[in-house]
Amino acid sequence: MPEKENKVKTSKKTSPKKTAGKTQSKTKSRTGTTTAKKKPRSSTARKKRSIVNIIAALVILCVLLLGFNLVLVLKLVPNLKNSLKQGTGTAQTQVQQDKTSTEQKRNEPLTAAQEPSPPVIVPQVAAQAQPHTDSAVQQKRQNTPAAQQKTASSQEKAPTANKTTPAAQPAPHSPAAASAPASHTASAAQKDTAKKEKPVVHPAPQKNPIPEKSVAPDKKNTASKKNTVPEKPAVPDKKKAVQAVQPVQPAAKPEKPRKRAPYAGNLTFVFDDAGHNLDQLEHFLRLPFPCTIAVLPGLRYSSESARRIRKAGKQVILHQPMQSVDLHINPGPGAVTPGLSAEQIKNIVRKNLEEIWPVAGMNNHEGSLMTADEAAMSAVLDVVAEKHIFFLDSRTTARSVVAKVAKEKNMAVWERAIFIDNDKSRAAMETQIKKGLSIARQKGSAIMIGHVFTIELAELLTEMYPALIEDGFSLSAIAQVAQKGTVNFGN
Repeated sequence: MPEKENKVKTSKKTSPKKTAGKTQSKTKSRTGTTTAKKKPRSSTARKKRSIVNIIAALVILCVLLLGFNLVLVLKLVPNLKNSLKQGTGTAQTQVQQDKTSTEQKRNEPLTAAQEPSPPVIVPQVAAQAQPHTDSAVQQKRQNTPAAQQKTASSQEKAPTANKTTPAAQPAPHSPAAASAPASHTASAAQKDTAKKEKPVVHPAPQKNPIPEKSVAPDKKNTASKKNTVPEKPAVPDKKKAVQAVQPVQPAAKPEKPRKRAPYAGNLTFVFDDAGHNLDQLEHFLRLPFPCTIAVLPGLRYSSESARRIRKAGKQVILHQPMQSVDLHINPGPGAVTPGLSAEQIKNIVRKNLEEIWPVAGMNNHEGSLMTADEAAMSAVLDVVAEKHIFFLDSRTTARSVVAKVAKEKNMAVWERAIFIDNDKSRAAMETQIKKGLSIARQKGSAIMIGHVFTIELAELLTEMYPALIEDGFSLSAIAQVAQKGTVNFGN
């Protein structure tokens, strides 16, 4: 029995320990869960605290900036006030100066008008002493032009300075002035008139100075009309007029017209190779004198070039391609070449003429080989005679037989005298033109050939044209009619 009791006691003693351990384990588990649960709460709290700190810092910065701005404004406001005061002060001073200047200008004519004031007092005394003369005086005042000026000045709101002046002249001649009463009445009248005239001496300045300035000359005019002495017109200052005229230089004497030189000869300028480019052609279409332009057949702008040349009033001819001595040179489309029959040559030339027709004549392009061939040139000249046009031999070779064949056919032909632009420098072209001028003086005419791709030639001839006319030369295109069987160097 005692053993059982001991066991029970021991079990009872040990049970609190177990319970204590259980409670501790439960509390540990609870604390662990709470800590696990509190960890996320602590991170969110930290974030909230950091956001709050940032907002507080921003608020502090804004407050500091506002305070700084207020300090700056407080410092700048006095300066602005001072500047505004200074500006208003300067504006007031300028306004005062303007007022004083306008018052001075107003007072100047008033003082001039107030000088004859003593005689004004007499008629007023006489008017008070003898009232029976007022009607006559009023009639005179109405008839005088001064009364009209009063009405005009009253409409313009002018000062009342002219009210007492018109009766100044009739007072000494009236009998009332001689029979005036005692000095007591005169002194009383003078006091009254002085009181009336006080506002005239110092008139109040009006806002609009323009009508007042117009009134001032009216006062002078009234004074002049009262004295019946016409105003002298303003005499111009001779010294000032002389000084103004001195810098003007006298007009240059016109030069004597230059005597025109006697007739020196006729010049004909021919420009080859049109049909390649329309822009280059335009420079020669603007030349201020008549000329001849030769158009190549079978090119892109052949027909258009011929149309523009005719429209510009220049002469169009066919620039017929022919084979040269150098067989490697291609004369171009529609060329007359060796080995062709006479009929073939005629057909080629007819076709080329039809492309740019109507034309006045034709000349050869290249052709140093074919112009030396009598059969070929005979066929070409047959077409020339058929179409009633002329032929110009460009003389690309000294062995040309064109003149010989033409003489056999009793035809007139033309020959070139000078090639201008073999060397395209300005000095070289000038020397070639001068050679042509000497030929024209000797033979009466000269045909000079250039090319449309030499734009500098067009500029040079435009500059030289007035001098050529003054030297006695005439300029023209190639004549279509000449004496048969002759070789011509121009018109």
